[in-house]
Amino acid sequence: MRRTAYRVLLLAVRGRRERGGPWGEAVLAEFDHVTSTGAALRWASGGLRVAFRERYSSHPARYRLAAMALATLAAVPFLVTVHYVPSHGMEPTIAVTSRHVLDQVAFRVTGIDHGDIVAFPVPDGPDDFQTLRRVIGLPGDRIECSEGRVLRDGAALDEPYLPSDAQVIGTECAAVTVPDGAIYVLGDNRDVAQDSRHWGVISENKVTGRVIV
Repeated sequence: MRRTAYRVLLLAVRGRRERGGPWGEAVLAEFDHVTSTGAALRWASGGLRVAFRERYSSHPARYRLAAMALATLAAVPFLVTVHYVPSHGMEPTIAVTSRHVLDQVAFRVTGIDHGDIVAFPVPDGPDDFQTLRRVIGLPGDRIECSEGRVLRDGAALDEPYLPSDAQVIGTECAAVTVPDGAIYVLGDNRDVAQDSRHWGVISENKVTGRVIV
C-alpha cells in the first residue's frame, strides 16, 4: 500500500512530465522519510493537494473548477481501492476473479491517456457493478476498424496486449469520432468483451478509477 501511495503521488506531481513543480518535487523527496503505512497515506493525501494547487495556480478559473472537483472528492474515503474483476473481458492482461488496485484521485488531476485501463459502471447496469476496459480513443480521435485492426486517426494500433488468437480473428467496429467529455474503450479479450463496440463511447465523468497495480 505504501508503494501504491507513492505511485499515485508521483502521477499527481509529474503526470507525463520528467519533473513536476518545486513544491510537488519536495513532497516526493520527503516521502522516503515517512515510515508507517498510515503516515505514508496521509503524506500522499497532503501531497496531492499540494500538486493540485501548484498545477492550477497559474490558471485561476481552472483552479476554481478544480477546487470544486477536489471538494467533491473529499467524500472518497481512500486514495486507492481494491477492485475485484468479475468478467473475462480484459484477459489475458487481467484475469477473471483477480484483484487490482485502482487510483481514485490522481487520474482526475493528470487526466486519462491512451492505453490506460479504467473502471466505470457497466452502462444500463447498477452503479455498483463496475467493469474494467482499456482506453483506445480520447476526445477528437477517429476510431475505426479495417481488416481486423483498430485504427486511430487512420493509423493502425500496435496492441501487444491482445491474446494471439485475437490478432487472427481481428476486431470489427463501426467508425466513430470521440466527442468531448467521452472516451472509447475496448476489452483486451475482444471475442467476449462488451465495450464501446456495443455501448458506444463512455462519459469521462463515469470513470471511477484507473488501474495502477
